[in-house]
This record gives sequence, structure tokens and C-alpha cells, in this order.
Amino acid sequence: MSDFISESNRLRKAGQLAESLDALRNGLRPASVDAATHERAGRLLKKHLDAPKAPRIRLLGQCTTSWMVPVLGAVAWARGTALRVEDGEYDSVMQELAHGEPPDVLVLIPWTQRLFSDDERTESERIDAELAFWQAAWAQRKGSKLVQVGYDWTAPGAKGVMLGGGAGGPMRLVRRMNDALRHHLPSGAGWVDIEAISGSFGRERFYDARRFFWTKQPFSEEGTLRLCRHLFAAARALLTGPKKVLVLDLDNTLWGGVVGELGPYGVQLGESADGEAFRAFQAHCKGLASRGIVLVVASKNNDADAREPFEKNPDMVLRLGDFAAFQANWEPKSWNIARMAETLRLGLDSFVFFDDNPAEREQVRQALSQVEVVDVPEDPSEYVAALEATLFYESLPPTAEDGERGAQYQAEAQRDAERTAFASLDDYLTSLEMVADLRPVDDADMQRVVQLLGKTNQFNLTTRRHGEDQLREWLKDGRGVLYTLRVRDRFGDHGLIGVVLGVPDEDEDGVLRVDTFLMSCRVIGRTVEQYLWARVLARAGELGYRHIRAEFLPTPKNAQVARLYDDFGMVRVSELEGAVVYEAGLGSLEPPQNFLRV
Repeated sequence: MSDFISESNRLRKAGQLAESLDALRNGLRPASVDAATHERAGRLLKKHLDAPKAPRIRLLGQCTTSWMVPVLGAVAWARGTALRVEDGEYDSVMQELAHGEPPDVLVLIPWTQRLFSDDERTESERIDAELAFWQAAWAQRKGSKLVQVGYDWTAPGAKGVMLGGGAGGPMRLVRRMNDALRHHLPSGAGWVDIEAISGSFGRERFYDARRFFWTKQPFSEEGTLRLCRHLFAAARALLTGPKKVLVLDLDNTLWGGVVGELGPYGVQLGESADGEAFRAFQAHCKGLASRGIVLVVASKNNDADAREPFEKNPDMVLRLGDFAAFQANWEPKSWNIARMAETLRLGLDSFVFFDDNPAEREQVRQALSQVEVVDVPEDPSEYVAALEATLFYESLPPTAEDGERGAQYQAEAQRDAERTAFASLDDYLTSLEMVADLRPVDDADMQRVVQLLGKTNQFNLTTRRHGEDQLREWLKDGRGVLYTLRVRDRFGDHGLIGVVLGVPDEDEDGVLRVDTFLMSCRVIGRTVEQYLWARVLARAGELGYRHIRAEFLPTPKNAQVARLYDDFGMVRVSELEGAVVYEAGLGSLEPPQNFLRV
């Protein structure tokens, strides 16, 4: 299992550092790689992966966290993400928070030594004391995104299983403590339910009493790996959001058998163990869709045959209307996925591929390395567990827009299909009948705005990841141009798809600095960005600003908007390593043409 580490070392010694790191990533991908191998790989990564701009994750706990550092780094690298992971001294949370630069993500890990201490306090007094401690820690995070881990019990204690969940028992105390933490958790923070994680894994395997007594590290090797996978999922939810798309095969994935041979009524669904398993998997996928995960089909089938079960078989849970794209043909599935990514205007790194055929999985793996490929088990009764175990769709509480995402992408496909019917782009844009709804940032939209700031990458001029605290500070100041933009057209409602944050420049009076300008990729090229910019200029003039300053900060994903401010008529005043600062007098800028009405 660790042969890939030897190969990585060999490549590194030969001066092939990129190939060495690729070998580590590919070797770590299989779910079967054990905890000890992750730790070895993580230590190697920490020595040789030079990623100064990678997100910084800091682990602070009431237990020892040093073993988690390399394992968390390895878990992230297996998913193609470089992290700079560090930790603090044992049980020194408040002291550590007082020193050093705030990380991108702060992970707080409790332990039970004070909650379970041998004294005369009541349950409520213990809970209040621990809650006060963590609230004080939250207040000192200095802008870092927060992941809070819950409390857990390792054994029912002297009361035994029957009484341990009652008054004075450790199980009830932990559950009440976790309820209090979750109730008071700051908005936008991630929660890792360690009681649920250890319960599903098995506490006897998740914890290691000897390790705790010797080192104050309570987790076994495999428990450490399991916890780090959930910590990475939580950090990813905060930094980039969950994966957005689930690509599904059909034959022997959504139903048993081959529809081209058995027909729409002959495929296996219900009335048998496997049939019920396929229906359960469909129900799970439908649940993901209700949260905003976009479902698409990539199947090697005749298109008409592939559609028939959805249209005719009453045992189907999923219907054609649940899918934003449907590709059933005989072309390589990687081609179809790439085509869907272009149509949906989403990066390939947003896609997860689920197919029962190992040859198809390998073809996609080789052709599209950015796409995550699930190792699908042979038994359909294990499909749901296999998809859940990836943690690809772990997220913060969904917004209203998340639940409407599938319908929005279906409408997008209709818009693209109609575009070819018009002689000119202007005619097409006029035909869309786009309506803009521009609003100041407010409490109702705060969660969605923070979400967009955290995960929008392609149409994002600076990719600054502001939290709710910073937004509220700017709102309180009252001198900013802080807008959200919703757009609808005759095909449907795009929802909240644009955010602009203009604030007073700290160095020069009369200058509005555009800190953030971002939009959903779904509306690029339809003059929505021109409309939003025109409103920024108008509002800046109303507030008495004389000049406007803006920046483009390049990232691997936002090259398509590198010249947006040039197109708006802004003047480049400085440029360093691709980062460009623009300025212009408000009187010299003409509002660009757009095809939206208010």
C-alpha cells in the first residue's frame, strides 16, 4: 500500500518534484489507504510541497492534535487540495489564539476533562462553563473561518449503557453540550459532529485509551484518519463549498439490468432486494437534488431507450425533470461530461462521477483528472453508503437559492438551445427579457452573500473571502456601495447571482475602492456585469465619490475576467505579477450598454 511513497521519494531524489507529488496524490486516492500511510505521506508533503498561497488551517484543542497535522494534509492532497496545516500546544486554546496571524480556517477540538471533572457542579453549570469558554474562543478568531468540533463520550461509564443516557450520565451530558454549542454557533461556521462520526465508525476502533494516557491524543490511528476526513470536508465547505454536480450512469446504477434489452418495465426496481436498493439510491440522489446538487446523466445507450424508464416505469423515484443535462449516446463518457461542464458553465472540478462499470470509471479518471470518481461497490445495497463516505456534498446549511439550482440549470439549457435561432446576439439578449433586482446587502441575504464570497472563483475579480463580521462592519459604516443582484428572464429565475462590495478607500478621500466584484458563471456574456457596473457608478456618484479604484488579482480560475475593467474604460495604474490596479475619475466613465430592465 505504501509503495507509492517509495516511488514518490525516488522521483523527488531524481529532481522530479511535480511527478513526486503526483505520485503521492494518486497513491492516496483509494479509500482503502490506511492511517499510517496517510501520516507518512503527510510528513513527506509537509517537507516538499511548497504552496505559500495555500489555505492555512490551524488546529487548536483541549487534546493533543499533532498527529492530525500530517494526516489532514494528506487527506486534502488526495483530493487535489494543498493545505498548510499547523497546530498549537496541548490544551492551550486561549493562549494560542492570542498569538500569530489568524489562519484561513480555525478548527477547535474539545475534550472532556473539564466537562466530566469530578466536582459538585450540576449538568447545566458544566455546560454553561464550557459554552462560555468556546464563545470566548470564537470571539478571538480575528476573521478566520470557524470549524467547531463537538464533544463525545468514549464509554458509558460507571452508570452503564442503560443509565448513561439519563440524568448525570456522560451520554446525556455530551448531547446537551453539543446542542448548546450548535445553538450558539456563529453564523457561517462549520460543525463536525464527532459523536455521530465515532458512532458510525465504532467507538472501540475510533478511540485509543492507551494513546490518550500516554500522549493526551484520544484518537486511534484509524480514528484520526476518519476525523481528518470530516475536518477536511468541513474546511472545504467553508472555503469552496461542496461539489456541485453528480454524474450518474443508468444501467445497473439507477436500475438493475440493461434497458435496451429489458425495456422500461423489465429493469429491476422494487419487489426484490436489489430492486429496493436501486430505488433507495435514487431516493438518496433526489434528496441531494433538493439541497441544490445538480444531477446529470452520462449513459452509453440509445437516447430514446434511456429516457423510457423515467417516462413510463411507475417504480422510478427520479424523473427526467430531476436532471439538468441528459447525455445518452455511444461516445466516451469523458466527452459527454466535458460537454455538460461547458453547457452548465461549471468547472470540471465541480463534478463527481458515479458508474457501476470499473472500465468507465477508469476512462473518466484518465481523461478528466479534475473529476472525482467514486469507487462504486458491486452490491447496489452499498451504493448510498459509498457515495456518503466520500463527503463530497458536505455543506453549510443550504440557502433558498441552493434548493432551486437544479431548475436554474435546466432553464439554462433551454436558453442555450434557443440562442441559435437568432440572427444576432443583440436580438437574442433582447428576447430573454431580463429583469434586474438590485438590493443593498441585508440580513436576509447575508448567508447567501457569504456563501458566494466563499466559493465563487471564475467570475471573481479578487476572490477575497470575507466573512459576516467584515460585511457587517462595512454596512455599519454606511459609506459603501454594497449590492446584491438577482436576475430573472422569460425562462426562469437565476436567483441571487451577483455581489459587489465597494468601500471608502483608506488612503485617499473621495475614492471608492471596489473590493469585490463577482457573479455566477451562468449569466456571463449577457451584459449582467455591465448592468451591475453601471449601478456601481451611479451610486458612487450619489454618495459624492470623485474617483473609483479597483483591482484584478489573478488566480488559476479567473482568467476570463482579466480584462473586464479594461473593457469598462478603467485605467491601469500599476501591475505586478499579473495583479492590476485600476483607477478612473467618475466623470470620465460611461455606463456600459446592457440588456436588462429594472
